[in-house]
Amino acid sequence: NLVIRGTDRNEVILDGEYTRENGFFVTADGVAIENMTAIGYTVNGFFWNGVTGYRGSYLTAIDNWVYGIYAFDAVDGLFEHSYASGSYDAGFYIGQCDPCNAVVTDVLAEFNGLGYSGTNSSGNIYIVNSEWRYNVAGIVPNTLDSELLPPVSRVTIAGNYVHHNGESERAPTGTLEWSSYGNGIVLAGA
Repeated sequence: NLVIRGTDRNEVILDGEYTRENGFFVTADGVAIENMTAIGYTVNGFFWNGVTGYRGSYLTAIDNWVYGIYAFDAVDGLFEHSYASGSYDAGFYIGQCDPCNAVVTDVLAEFNGLGYSGTNSSGNIYIVNSEWRYNVAGIVPNTLDSELLPPVSRVTIAGNYVHHNGESERAPTGTLEWSSYGNGIVLAGA
């Protein structure tokens, strides 16, 4: 039940200098991170792992190599009012949970491999009222055998503006993301 709050997301900047792994790596329940930026981490900007209760609000994640804002094996979460750009895999990611009980709302993802990825993430997931543009692909709930709890199901996608995905010049990406190239919403194995 900890809130970590920056005074100004444009001035409170965690710089990974492309040598550190994570801006934040949270393994405690109920942690909220607000109002700051993580840039240049070799893995993730903001990462919650194996927790119950998490929140990321007014966050900016830029050029973090794998994920910008990420929750894995975590439930009861909220990502809101946030921005993610320049991640090879996904700007926003919720992975391996059922039921996830998670909401992604009022976010902008651009120039990522995937704007949103949700591998084997099911049950009460709401991806709503957000913009997904200039990614290799926009919103991609998916099933993979590399994580537990397949297949993905019970994901609501509503009220989003998904456009101009298929960016190949400015969006970094790995090999898995290319299979969804140019698509707005991909339900892979759902």
